[in-house]
Amino acid sequence: MTQIITIFGGTGFVGSKIIFKLANNSKYRIRLVTRDSKKISKFKVLPNVDIYLFDQLSKSNFKKAISGSHVVINLMGILHEDKINKFDIIHAQFPKLIQNLCIDLNVRKLIHFSALKSETRASQYLSSKNHAEINLLNRKGSLRTYVLKPSIIFGDGDNFINLFYKLIKIFPIFSIISYQSRFQPISVDDVTEIVKLLVKKNRFQTRSFDLGGERDYSFYEIVDLIKKTKNINCILIKLPYFLNKIVVAMFGLMPVKIITKDNLKSLSIPNTCSVNHAYEFLTSLKSLKEHITKL
Repeated sequence: MTQIITIFGGTGFVGSKIIFKLANNSKYRIRLVTRDSKKISKFKVLPNVDIYLFDQLSKSNFKKAISGSHVVINLMGILHEDKINKFDIIHAQFPKLIQNLCIDLNVRKLIHFSALKSETRASQYLSSKNHAEINLLNRKGSLRTYVLKPSIIFGDGDNFINLFYKLIKIFPIFSIISYQSRFQPISVDDVTEIVKLLVKKNRFQTRSFDLGGERDYSFYEIVDLIKKTKNINCILIKLPYFLNKIVVAMFGLMPVKIITKDNLKSLSIPNTCSVNHAYEFLTSLKSLKEHITKL
């Protein structure tokens, strides 16, 4: 029997990888729900992917996309707020609406992407993510709800490792904001494999999963690893702590948001796992250094 999997936020880096992974299985019919018509062309070549292009995200449109689904995956998220997209709406209100519709429409599983260390509520971003988790995990019923909380995710086309690789190739001197911040980068291939296993198997009841890679790094160590692995001639400077807020405020004057004060608050919390639940699915995890070598 064909299983219908509805994916919200599937046009991004992680969502795209998940769609292509699941679309390899002819038993799955994928519904991609998006507002972005500019990012759907690469999915049109997949015979078992249907595109639900909506001008706005609303209860009626959500219901239309979810109806008849066996599994729903929600990857909707933003790093920065603007006049239209607010943390509370995207990260808390929409996931709760999706879960309620899943229950009403007899969906079997909901897989929701949140953020590692959201429980610290150190920033508005993390607080909104935690708000959703509390609501989703406390709802009782037959719907299996899985909350995935990854550290930063790396892979072909990511906006983190690739960004700093490009920057240190351009600039002979590069200053690192919040250089002591810690991350436990996990491969997008490992994340998509975990999602595939959650879709396929019924091993777990409703719960959350902290997901990290094989080891943790400081922000400085990640950029330095890129520099040394790719043999780039760039001087790295650890920006003094007292200058962080000043530099971020200067970035705030730019028309395009790169880093905000709220992002800086998130960086104050180690983005690492005390217990890495990725090993409940996989016996080994892909290496960040090996990925950088192939860039």
